[in-house]
Amino acid sequence: MFLRVLMKTIIKSPSECSLFELDTFEKMAVEGGQVSPVGLRSRVKQAEKLIFIWQGDACVAIAGLKNPLQIYKSKVFKAAGVSNAIEKYKCEIGYIYAKVNGVGNQLMEGVLDASEGYSTFATTQDTNEVMQHLLPKFGFVKLGNSYLNDKKEYYLGLFGNET
Repeated sequence: MFLRVLMKTIIKSPSECSLFELDTFEKMAVEGGQVSPVGLRSRVKQAEKLIFIWQGDACVAIAGLKNPLQIYKSKVFKAAGVSNAIEKYKCEIGYIYAKVNGVGNQLMEGVLDASEGYSTFATTQDTNEVMQHLLPKFGFVKLGNSYLNDKKEYYLGLFGNET
């Protein structure tokens, strides 16, 4: 007999998280391969909200609603050619990683719930088909033009949702 364990979304501010939850989030963010582990804990603790998807006692997906520094926001919006839109967006979606397939919708729903109605932005590689599909599905539109990442390895697209 096949027993399916339901997945549960948990949304917390970093200050509400246990040490185990912070360790889990950080480990998975590094496992996802898109962030530097150097200084990650302090960046995670500065996030607005952390989103976890649990299947039983295992965390299978994470995302964060980050409070980006103004200098970073300026750089990203300028690179995309939309500097004039910077003030519309408060938080950035980041640290997205899933160990299992089929949780993208649930993760994005958690991110939007966590944003509490304010406008958010996200950057994603142009080759990331999953995010290129999910962001527009959840009301995000591409802002400006794709631009090369800092190391000139790949192109990034900037997406925003205006609430």
